[in-house]
Amino acid sequence: MPRPPHVAASTETLSTRVFSQLAARARAKTERGERVFPLHVGDTYMEPPAAARAETQLTADHPGLHKYAPVQGEPALLDAIQRRLERLGHPVARERLQVVSGATSGLSVIAEALLDPGDEVLLPAPFWPLIRGILAKRGATPVQVPVWHEAGIDVEAALEAAVTERTVALYVNTPHNPTGRMLSDTQVEAMVRVAARHDLWLIADEAYQDLWFGEAAPTPIWAHPEVADRYVACHTLSKSYGLAGARVGYVHGGGAAMPAVQGVQTFSTYCAPRPMQLGAVHALDEGDAFLAARRAEFGAMGRRAAELLGLEPPAGGTFLFFDAAPYLREGETDAMPFLERALDHGVLLTPGASCGERFGRWVRLCFTTLDPETFDAALEALAPVLAK
Repeated sequence: MPRPPHVAASTETLSTRVFSQLAARARAKTERGERVFPLHVGDTYMEPPAAARAETQLTADHPGLHKYAPVQGEPALLDAIQRRLERLGHPVARERLQVVSGATSGLSVIAEALLDPGDEVLLPAPFWPLIRGILAKRGATPVQVPVWHEAGIDVEAALEAAVTERTVALYVNTPHNPTGRMLSDTQVEAMVRVAARHDLWLIADEAYQDLWFGEAAPTPIWAHPEVADRYVACHTLSKSYGLAGARVGYVHGGGAAMPAVQGVQTFSTYCAPRPMQLGAVHALDEGDAFLAARRAEFGAMGRRAAELLGLEPPAGGTFLFFDAAPYLREGETDAMPFLERALDHGVLLTPGASCGERFGRWVRLCFTTLDPETFDAALEALAPVLAK
């Protein structure tokens, strides 16, 4: 039981410096007037659809615009979410929906609703850096299971080996941050079997659901019939529609999950920002052409980065993840010297260690933060650092 000056033990591993200790150096370079290409954080240069932007939501059009929204969400947004899911072929009943303040908040609400302190969650690695902290601050134990970094890994065997009597959930993110891969049908079936065999909750992080670069959208894992009563899915408009600052997302799930999620939401942020919920309606209803253009441009930029790095093109998402071992010099054992050299050339990247304890030699690159011309300049600046 902590007393001043001590704080909760569950916060000991949390920090505001999630992505990189290189950030201070990058700021100093910028302050000196030197150019820095920020390829470390998953944001985008593209503005959202015009009708969804903050400046288009007017009090004259929406009386009470700045009042609290209903806890479950604005009725117009709940309608738009249902229409969107129906168009995708995966309808969800209205009572199973909950609007949240973006995916980070939504996944935090899910963790509080499903997990007790001491529970274990299977966390396929590498992973989105914030999910480890979201689980840890709940007092749960993220069990890192390296499966995403290379092809050919037996996902089912790896997850099975990590299951204990305290395992209660499996976290799944596809298209994937940080690798840019997507789960194959075989891997989806393997994860579903593990969840069903051990009676686990399946937590589906759908942040990149619309950013796939193939010919057709993949079927989401949460739509698999065997997880209908054991899944909770979290969606956000941050990545798909460029609305990261709006803090709007939504959660849905099966079984007893949603009453718990809706209860926790009430005592977390209460409601998502009402003006931006109304903007989100326009994004969901009118944004299909925007998404198509976004996929085409992001896919092309991802392929250019993959070609430079000698990687397979990304299947989706906004990131590439690579082993820096070929670029390390004698005596260097992790990616930090490489990252420092990249920053010397003006390119800020994310240390792979933030994505998992076994990835100290790895690096994450975001290919969507800059417009295409500036991004190509960033790749040109990075090329000398990759010279062997």
